[in-house]
Amino acid sequence: MKRAALALLGCAVLAWACAGGSTGLPQPSILSVEPDTLLVNAKDAELTVRFDARYAVSVDYGKETVDAHLMETGRVWLDETEATVTHFDPSGVVIVTVPRGLGAGAHSVRLRLEDGREAEQQDALTLKPPGQDKETDPEEEDAGILMATDAGAMDEDAGTDAGPHPEDPILEGDITGFNFEPIEGARTSRQSFSITVHAEGPRAAHFGGSLELTSSRGKVTPKKIGPCGGGVCTELVVVDATEGPVQLFVLDGYGVGGTSNSFMLAPSP
Repeated sequence: MKRAALALLGCAVLAWACAGGSTGLPQPSILSVEPDTLLVNAKDAELTVRFDARYAVSVDYGKETVDAHLMETGRVWLDETEATVTHFDPSGVVIVTVPRGLGAGAHSVRLRLEDGREAEQQDALTLKPPGQDKETDPEEEDAGILMATDAGAMDEDAGTDAGPHPEDPILEGDITGFNFEPIEGARTSRQSFSITVHAEGPRAAHFGGSLELTSSRGKVTPKKIGPCGGGVCTELVVVDATEGPVQLFVLDGYGVGGTSNSFMLAPSP
């Protein structure tokens, strides 16, 4: 019975070989691209491409064994720009770092296996300028408009010639960016964890405003963190998204933002 099964499998392999070796195999297909929306030039943004592919096999009739020839590597392009592959699993998962320099809008994702077979999905990833929501939910409550007061307390007095004081208003250019403390290890969907964000710039220590908070995938709550103290914002947050890499983004009232490192999100128990 075992030899008969091997013989049938051998016939199938022979049919593939007669059709042109690996070129006789069906083309792979891209099943999903996650996340499907990111910010333009987001730092260290990762993309997970899930695909389906069939591979050739070889039969050793003497040993009565069957070996599958799986691909060791694969390559991915966004439009015509090649992405850096950080993980490749021939069973159907490849993780890449999104290349910088891609403009806002929809971009195609193309996968090429080691034997030259390819799959492409048009408009698989949308890049948006900083400040725009990555995913929207019509039933989700808005975080509220970020007013100038979110960049710092507004007073009538702009300060003295001796320089700005902590109570003086934060003006455009006083804050140049926001830096997340590293989010270490994997987090769990729908379970809270703490984030800490530091203001950067000539008056970072005076920043006491609030920040809009968004995520690269799914939903994050709260949508607004703060008010901060001494330029530092610490908050418990919850991300509700499917398993995979996630990044968080903050934005102040002047449109100055910051991006967290990419961290893995595990499914909720």
